[in-house]
Formats: sequence, C-alpha cells, structure tokens
Amino acid sequence: MSRQKALDFLERMKSDEAFNEAVNRIEDVETKMAYIEREGYRFTADELEEASC
Repeated sequence: MSRQKALDFLERMKSDEAFNEAVNRIEDVETKMAYIEREGYRFTADELEEASC
C-alpha cells in the first residue's frame, strides 16, 4: 500500500480512457477494488484521499 500507487492510479484514470471507463462501470466497491489491485494499484482509502489533494 502506498501513496505513490494511489498517485499512479489517479494519473492513469486521467490518461487512460478505457481504464477509467472499466473502473467506473464496476458498481460494487469490493469488485472495483479487486479489479484495481489486479491492475497493480494497491492503496488504502486514506492514501487515495491524500493523493487526491
């Protein structure tokens, strides 16, 4: 888990339209987080919030 992974995730969400759409299509939070982790991004909600600021 790391703040850097959260930053990397946010950057990919901005730059990769297909990835962004895939993440946003998943409604269930657990399924969404599992998908994000399979894509190589492991972070906590706090790390994501910190990276978003």
